[in-house]
Amino acid sequence: MWSSLITPTFLFLSFFSVELAPNPGSATDENDSYPPFWDQINGDIAEFPVQNNKTIIDPWKYIDRLKMYKILIEKSNRYFAGFGKNKTDNVLWALTLYYGQLYETDRFSEPPNSSVCAYDAGAPGCLSINSGWGNINFYVIIPYFLAAIESEFLKDLPYQVELVSREEYRSDFCYSIAECRASYPQTMDLANRFYQYLLSREITSIIKDVPHYNIDEDTVVLYMWEAHQAGIDIGTSKFSDVSFYASETERDFSMDFLVTIEFLEAALYRPYFESSAKILVGFPHRLLTDQDRIVLTRNFNIREKALLTLVKLTSEINKLTGGAFFTIWKKVMNLKPARSVARFLVRRLLLIPIS
Repeated sequence: MWSSLITPTFLFLSFFSVELAPNPGSATDENDSYPPFWDQINGDIAEFPVQNNKTIIDPWKYIDRLKMYKILIEKSNRYFAGFGKNKTDNVLWALTLYYGQLYETDRFSEPPNSSVCAYDAGAPGCLSINSGWGNINFYVIIPYFLAAIESEFLKDLPYQVELVSREEYRSDFCYSIAECRASYPQTMDLANRFYQYLLSREITSIIKDVPHYNIDEDTVVLYMWEAHQAGIDIGTSKFSDVSFYASETERDFSMDFLVTIEFLEAALYRPYFESSAKILVGFPHRLLTDQDRIVLTRNFNIREKALLTLVKLTSEINKLTGGAFFTIWKKVMNLKPARSVARFLVRRLLLIPIS
């Protein structure tokens, strides 16, 4: 029954993308897409302080989580050399750019006083433990980083890593390999699978002194997204309560956005730098207020309004079908031609050049 929704939705997206074509000058500047303070860190574990022969990482500081993202990208870049140029086709870029966007749009701030832990262009700040976005993101980066250590993808570390915990809601978080594995073994296994796959790859050719590995693109993208979704599932199950958000409208948008991401994941959407940056062009530049539920103010541009409309539509269709829409979507996406069509339509919608 619900399978009949797939074709109308494809047609809607195609029509929608044509209607929302922006002016030629609206393209995203790549330099503006990097997370704030990206060029001020090296992606080296030695950047963290050492105390009592332990590397100390505070996951409630924006810059410390950013360093974790950059370490993972720097250590895995060599495996994706055959995917593209300038190290922009690493599959971890989607998670990294999204993290920076959340910080830059004040979604790690303290509700309802968004001036606390707010974005500061002059110096990296904090992540509020009362931010729903920040808490969900915790379960995106922390299992990924700890699994990189557990799997020995990050090997020969000079010191044991210690994550600084917060007393608030202590039981809602895991701060070590042992804690995360005890509480969320499946999530740790999925993150480990991603790294083990990379470690198992062999060099098939060397082009201009750069080794290329025998990586299957669909497989590595699938493994990345499945580990990511496992972390999101933990976070949303714990932190979807409205009390963690600046407004109910913002809460609803966050849940709708994450549902839409699941549809992209099922299509094995390519999570590289350019494609991820173009998705985030439409990400709302500020926290939504309950007034925005009535009417979006003029300071939201056409791309933001388009994304807000799309994620609401996708989520509402899924709710109306009792989740059957997503179930059918996943089955259809098992077919490679269908995935290609879905990614094509998404790129049309987001105005990403087809390569």
